[in-house]
Amino acid sequence: MTLFLEYPCFIGYEPDTVTFNTLIKGLCVNANIASAVKFFDEIVEKGFQPNFITYSTIINGLCKIGNSSAAILLLRKMEKLEGCEPRLVEYSTVIDSLCKDKLVTEAFKLFSKMIGKGISPDVVTYTSLIQGVCSLGKWKETIRLLNEMVGKNISPNVQTFSILVDALCNEGKAKEAQDVVELTIQRGVVPNVVTYNAVMDGYCLCGQVDEARKIFDVMVSRGCAPNVITYNILINGYSGKLDDARKLYLSLSSKGLKPNVRTYNIMINGLCKGRLLDEASELLMKMEEEGCSPDFYSYNILVQGFLENNGIQKALQLLHLMDDRAVSVDPCTVTLIVNLLFDDGLDNSSKEMLRAFFGTASFSK
Repeated sequence: MTLFLEYPCFIGYEPDTVTFNTLIKGLCVNANIASAVKFFDEIVEKGFQPNFITYSTIINGLCKIGNSSAAILLLRKMEKLEGCEPRLVEYSTVIDSLCKDKLVTEAFKLFSKMIGKGISPDVVTYTSLIQGVCSLGKWKETIRLLNEMVGKNISPNVQTFSILVDALCNEGKAKEAQDVVELTIQRGVVPNVVTYNAVMDGYCLCGQVDEARKIFDVMVSRGCAPNVITYNILINGYSGKLDDARKLYLSLSSKGLKPNVRTYNIMINGLCKGRLLDEASELLMKMEEEGCSPDFYSYNILVQGFLENNGIQKALQLLHLMDDRAVSVDPCTVTLIVNLLFDDGLDNSSKEMLRAFFGTASFSK
């Protein structure tokens, strides 16, 4: 970029606003926001006057990486430049970023400023604010914003309702969340898989997996295709009903879905709890064969299963494999090993093997 600025004619023409905007947009599209900002600073320093598109692109990029403070500074600069005054999109973008950072007070200040400039908010603006107040558990403020929206003839969309559903479920109010889904449908808004997943997860968190299954059946009957997250929620919900969990896991391929690391971890954990350690171990191997790399939890879940069920040698084999692959040992796993070293029921040879493992380089650090 620097060479391009220092030798602007080396490709036969002088770069202009369109050229610079195209380069900045390209960097932002490719998620290279830091380079885009650096390039922006360089061209401004060299006397280039950014236009509305330049500022808007950089603000959007800054908000994508959560740099709300820098985005606000540019927004304020835009407000002072003739022909560069921010529009609804720019204000809404920064408001959304502030709400995601839980800087809700600052978001409302910017919202009021936007209104004061005669710019009317839309569903995107209100949805961002609703997400912000929901994240803080301010239900009265949420209801006020919803009523304000409706009073301005701004209809909540599927994202608005999904945020409400998710917030209710996080507070253990799955039934209320389900009522919101029904209200969504009544208003002619079609719930998406994210909305249904949130309700299902809410029921599972409350231990009501049968209710979650009903929601699953409803979403399918309404033509909303479940995704792997949907199945993960249900499989996890059936942690005490291994046969049901296994059926759901095995049905994934017939639905054209591939299990992810979360799916495997849930199943390995369930199998370990059911003392089906050989099956859990086979699943770990299948996971790798299918191109899904086990993570920290995959190994530790299985190691803990072996340690808790007198499978010391197999646990040690896995621990050494983890050591070779630089996978960390969970504190719970360490606690189990320490407890076993002081367990009178464990034979001396097993204790010696465990002590020997404590002496391995990466484990002892």
